[in-house]
Amino acid sequence: MKKLLTVGTLVIGLAFLSNTNLYAQEVGDISIGGGLAYGTDLENLGIQASGTYILNEDMRLGADIIYWLMGSDDFGGGYELSYTFLEINANYNYIFYNENDMIIYALGTLGIHYGKVNYDGPDSEFFGSVDSSETELGLGVGAGLEYNLGSVKLYAEPRIFLSGFDQFSLAAGVRVPIN
Repeated sequence: MKKLLTVGTLVIGLAFLSNTNLYAQEVGDISIGGGLAYGTDLENLGIQASGTYILNEDMRLGADIIYWLMGSDDFGGGYELSYTFLEINANYNYIFYNENDMIIYALGTLGIHYGKVNYDGPDSEFFGSVDSSETELGLGVGAGLEYNLGSVKLYAEPRIFLSGFDQFSLAAGVRVPIN
């Protein structure tokens, strides 16, 4: 988590030290990228793939997928508990600051959150393999900061989910314009 906070602080610091021209974006511009996320409830890192589409100078749509790196617990004797958590989110950004190569925006998220727990143990009368999974609708709010370095854009997005995984998460990474 310290690395994510360091990257976020660096992005904000670079943004305020910058003294360049207006960050030009046009309707229809698309950016894709990826980064890392940290969830406070899951207490794990996730790998994020994301993209944005400019609707107009004040609004854009986005999407992201986060695969949480949960791993498994080995209890010895052939007993293992493994976890899989994934979220797919549709995002709406309202841009309220767009100057000096920096964009600051409000973030609204609607997502599908999937969790699976698998218990694998030796076969007996009471134990064996058990799979349990659940899918929930997630609703989240947050903010975002994006800094244009020319060929890439750095971003940081803290958000809190009010349903689904019910957690605060921080995502940071890079996006590349594709048109």
